[in-house]
Amino acid sequence: MKKSKKKLKSNLGLLGWMRIECMVVVIGSILIYELTDFITNYVLYKNYDYKPISGIGMFFPMSILVYAITTAFSRTLYHHISELTNGISKIAKGEFNVKLNESSGGPLKEVYHNFNIMCDELNSIDTLRNDFANEFSHEFRTPIASINGFSNLLLDGNCSQEQVTKYLSIIASESERLVALTQSQLLLSKLDSQNIVINKTSYYLDEQIRQCAIMLVSEWEKKKLEVSFELPKIPFFGNADMMNHLWINLLTNAIKYTPENGEIFIQSRSNDSEIEISISDTGIGMTDEQIEQIFKKYYQVENSISVSGLGLGLPIVKRIIMLNNGQLKVTSTPGEGSTFTVVLPLENA
Repeated sequence: MKKSKKKLKSNLGLLGWMRIECMVVVIGSILIYELTDFITNYVLYKNYDYKPISGIGMFFPMSILVYAITTAFSRTLYHHISELTNGISKIAKGEFNVKLNESSGGPLKEVYHNFNIMCDELNSIDTLRNDFANEFSHEFRTPIASINGFSNLLLDGNCSQEQVTKYLSIIASESERLVALTQSQLLLSKLDSQNIVINKTSYYLDEQIRQCAIMLVSEWEKKKLEVSFELPKIPFFGNADMMNHLWINLLTNAIKYTPENGEIFIQSRSNDSEIEISISDTGIGMTDEQIEQIFKKYYQVENSISVSGLGLGLPIVKRIIMLNNGQLKVTSTPGEGSTFTVVLPLENA
């Protein structure tokens, strides 16, 4: 008997529970009316001829009215909850591109909004996984093949000590490149599949840029570069880790493509609507045709100076700026240097 009752409860469904709720509201309303009517006539007005049974005449009209109202509200709520339930069911089956119409969410409009955000994040994770797997197999083939080839040469045992040292150096270099490529590709895939910036905090952008320059001090000191700043206080509200990648990549590029004894100048300016941070160098510069290509994945500027890179830094920079509703401006002259200007709306300040 107990099992059958439990089964009945589990099979009752949301609409059944809402109907029971309507009946409870109806009965409760009538009881309250009868109690109020009795107290008013018998206790308050001392109407001892009052017959409580006379209030039963109101039972049917009140029942119909209250039941109609509660049923209408319950059906509306049931419709909204059903939409949400169907969406959750699709998510459970792996369909992450589900979207609920927030404008027709009624009392659950905020829930619909949060549900859509959840779907976007789940969909981005799924996209990240697929994109990373596809691009991993394509772009990582060369360093893996190189490591495999030189490892086999070492295993043959017919190498001189000089060759062993050379091959091990190549393997170590390719391994480092593979790690860097993995990290950069994973970050870019994550950014590409992301639509909103989360984990925002308030901090000073000028201080963050200085800290990034300090992190790279060994690189620009090695080339005897002069790095100068003109950065007033810049309060900012955003994802500090994400913006850190932005400045590191821009500064690394400026250092990489600037020859010895060159200069790097970092400055900012603002107006009523936006902040501009510019990073200028006296490096090799670029042509207009090269500027059009630099934001493509794995593209590297070809020039007389041999510079190693992954070709992912600027695509990462561009995507971060887009996520922050900003712009990136590039001006460059071959042989004279380049200026990368990051424009961010004041709403982030």
